[in-house]
Amino acid sequence: METLYLTNSLRQELKKPLGRLILENEKQITENLKKIIKKEKVKKIITVGDYCSLTLPSEVKIFDGRIKRNKRVSLLKYSLSVLNPPASVHKKVWKVLKKAIEEKRNLFVRGEEDLLVLPSVILAENGDIVVYGVFGKGICIIKVSDKSKQKVQEILNRFKKEKFKKIVLGGTFNYLHKGHQYFLRMARYYAKEAIVGLCSDQMVKKRKKNWKMVLPFKQRKRVLKSYLDKINLCYKIVKIDDIYGPSITDKSLEAILLTEDTLENGKRINRIRKKRGLPELNYIVLPYVLDSKGRKISSSRMRLKNMNGATPTCTTNVMS
Repeated sequence: METLYLTNSLRQELKKPLGRLILENEKQITENLKKIIKKEKVKKIITVGDYCSLTLPSEVKIFDGRIKRNKRVSLLKYSLSVLNPPASVHKKVWKVLKKAIEEKRNLFVRGEEDLLVLPSVILAENGDIVVYGVFGKGICIIKVSDKSKQKVQEILNRFKKEKFKKIVLGGTFNYLHKGHQYFLRMARYYAKEAIVGLCSDQMVKKRKKNWKMVLPFKQRKRVLKSYLDKINLCYKIVKIDDIYGPSITDKSLEAILLTEDTLENGKRINRIRKKRGLPELNYIVLPYVLDSKGRKISSSRMRLKNMNGATPTCTTNVMS
């Protein structure tokens, strides 16, 4: 089994419900789900996502400990775990997920669990149901059958089955911390080569508060290069003076690494690429690495701490 990568066209398609929608409040959702279980003689319930797993009855709960991508929630008890980065179905997921479903065990996902709805349908037995949340609306219930398995398999067949040739990401990368390192490692996970835009000193001065606390470009580049060499990423560092850099000119790019906060920048970039006759970039939206208090690591907060005498650990958001 190979790792599968999500594309923009599939991202749009997966916004459509894969089964029956229940768009009501939490209490009504639970009551209606119980009625469905009784009426249709459901064999097994598999919930995918923290909201569903925390609030609904199920034999198998699949969750990543976050809601809305960047907010931590209390972890349920689990006996299995697996790595699955966002916008992908990792090749090692299938074996562990199969074990969880067959043995009715909870599965903690290190990364993101959303797309595991698809392999869950494939691996479940006919007569089981797979339940996942529809953000801000309710839940979706997929009754597992030959028909639903076929539908899901057709979707899985359209995933990209190899890494993107080239991905683009960018930032100031001032004092590389765990957040930066995570983004750079993910670039290696998703693509064979990365174009890393590094903010120029002029851009830093123009866009960042307390810009005098940001290291000079040459020093940031040296540290960045050292880490990229360490993780064996094929890369090219490019100085950028705006949020676009080579992302709007390089026709060989296939994907862009973003966060929720910078997704709009990615959309803006794709609009410009379209006007120029270039293929759109596939969005890969990563969660933030959170601090001990569950907050996203913030460069402005860290620079403020530095002004008060704290050890410098400041950062900047990708493509911000």
